Amino acid sequence: MFRRIKILLIAFFLIVGGSACSAPDDGTSTAEALAKALASHTVGDLSFDKPATDVQKELTELAKSIDPVWPTVAVSGVELSEDTARVSLNYTWTLPDTTKPWTYSTGADMKRDGKSWIITWSPEMVVPKLKAGERFKLSTTNGQRADILSADGEAIVKDRPVHIVGINKDGLSGAEAEASAKALAGVLEIDAAAYVAKVKAYGPVAFVDAITLREEAFNELDQNKLKAVPGILVVRDTLPLAPTRTFAAALLGSVHEATAEDIEKSDGKVIDGQIVGSGGLQAAFDAQLSGTPGITLSAIPAASANAAEGAATSVATDGPGALSADPNAPPKILFAVDPVDGKDLKTTLVPAMQSAAEQALESVKTPSSIVIMRPSTGAILASANGPDSNGYNTAFLGQYAPGSTFKMASSLGLIRMGMGPESIVSCTPEFTADGKKFFNAPGYAPDALGQVSLTTAIAHSCNTAFVSQFENLSQGKLADAAGALGIGMENDLGLDAFMGVVPRDSKGTEHAASLIGQGKVQVSPLAMATMMSSMVKGTVVTPVLIDGHDGKSKSAEGAVLTAKEAGELRILMRAVVTEGYLSTLADLPGAEAIGKTGTAEFGTENPPRTHSWVIAAQGDIAVAVFVEDGDLGAITGGPLAKAALSAAK
Repeated sequence: MFRRIKILLIAFFLIVGGSACSAPDDGTSTAEALAKALASHTVGDLSFDKPATDVQKELTELAKSIDPVWPTVAVSGVELSEDTARVSLNYTWTLPDTTKPWTYSTGADMKRDGKSWIITWSPEMVVPKLKAGERFKLSTTNGQRADILSADGEAIVKDRPVHIVGINKDGLSGAEAEASAKALAGVLEIDAAAYVAKVKAYGPVAFVDAITLREEAFNELDQNKLKAVPGILVVRDTLPLAPTRTFAAALLGSVHEATAEDIEKSDGKVIDGQIVGSGGLQAAFDAQLSGTPGITLSAIPAASANAAEGAATSVATDGPGALSADPNAPPKILFAVDPVDGKDLKTTLVPAMQSAAEQALESVKTPSSIVIMRPSTGAILASANGPDSNGYNTAFLGQYAPGSTFKMASSLGLIRMGMGPESIVSCTPEFTADGKKFFNAPGYAPDALGQVSLTTAIAHSCNTAFVSQFENLSQGKLADAAGALGIGMENDLGLDAFMGVVPRDSKGTEHAASLIGQGKVQVSPLAMATMMSSMVKGTVVTPVLIDGHDGKSKSAEGAVLTAKEAGELRILMRAVVTEGYLSTLADLPGAEAIGKTGTAEFGTENPPRTHSWVIAAQGDIAVAVFVEDGDLGAITGGPLAKAALSAAK
């Protein structure tokens, strides 16, 4: 009995299973397989009204022409009519540099063939109006790169005249071209061997550029020697350039046409021919300045596609690969997105001040910088680096001991302990702190020794008066005072910047050295300009470089600066001008100038080498001057500070 039931069940399942396997496809399965085949551009086992190998070839060539881009395909419906079916297909393309996908629908016809279906092949099932023999062409166009603007809204980097100097080989023999290349290299003072090799590598009638020069640089060349070079050719052009070759170079950066390396690193965001930023603001804000490229997907005859690839033209004359399109027809645009121009970047820089600061540093033979700020707003009006900074942004990134300029932070700490400008401190020729002797600077005025006011100690920069307070003013309170003046704040300027550090754990000799801006205290010229600005404004100032840029600033730890405290600090710094080392600022017309000098020892030489510092202000202008290897702050930095303040009027 059980055996009979088992046999009947097996028979039942065989009948049901056989019926399921032999049920005719209503077109849905084939439609899904077609969508999968189109999405992978691989026909697989599908049947077409043409040889599958021809269809596969057509799909392969289409995909190759736009590789690696290709759409996804999905079936949206199958409409049956007796022995035919119409399949509706939805396409979605994710094209480079587009925010929204390109979507559209196509259709495919099928005919029943017994229990299966035969698909009628047409390129239009891939893209509407696509003809047999056409290929895809994806092209990108760049928007207009935007400008970096100065504080007055004028472009800093703009198209300026240049001269492209080179050799025109047309009419010259190989030997003559080589001789001209050597002669031109001598006039231009460039690598002769490299230029000769470049000239040899170019075609027999080519123009081979040697150098591109600003107009002023070209005019400085010996024009008679230039004209005497056989085959010399000078082409006038324009390039986006700053006012001078060195103008705010570390801040602005530069631009160049994208290299193969740029394109590879960008993961498809940078295209051939695109202008990209290198360093400084041009790199940091490259996306904003460059805008969004436009993209065009076109259909072109296979002959044109092959020619563009440098391949031999081979077009079928019949079958699915037949060239139905006119080989001379213009590209047929299938999809396009217009490029979006870049957006200007407005800075706080004032070109006249920037140029004046750079001119002041021209003859300084060591890394140096001048930073000019407006205390009322925090705007960085100029940030110049000397030629020996060699392109490094010393003003923003330098990390140096501030020397006696830091005594203003120490003075704030003492004021918070109850002292004032007239409070008495002890200025002795030397002072021993935790076993180490500290001395005043060479040539210290004898009449400023003894029991003197805090004002006199600042005016003459008495080291021992401040070191002697090392047991009274703790390192933590010193760090708090420095923080109240902006040292150590966090602030995103749009470019990397070091805003200083005052360790809280310094003890003994190291703590004593901190009181005169040595030990492990480190600042940048920008940090010291911020400190000077804070004392002028009466509250901590946040530096600003980019108009409208949210720096998400965060003040350093410690109590905020009060207007009364700042006022007393300004009294101390006025004395530096009227009776101390910055008398060079006393004759500046206009508001009263204030400031502080600083000299910080570094290295292991005896006597040690010194950094030279000056911080100064007049009206709503604050200045920080730094020279890496200089004399006393007043000697090296004083004239530079005066030049900067004079330029700011």
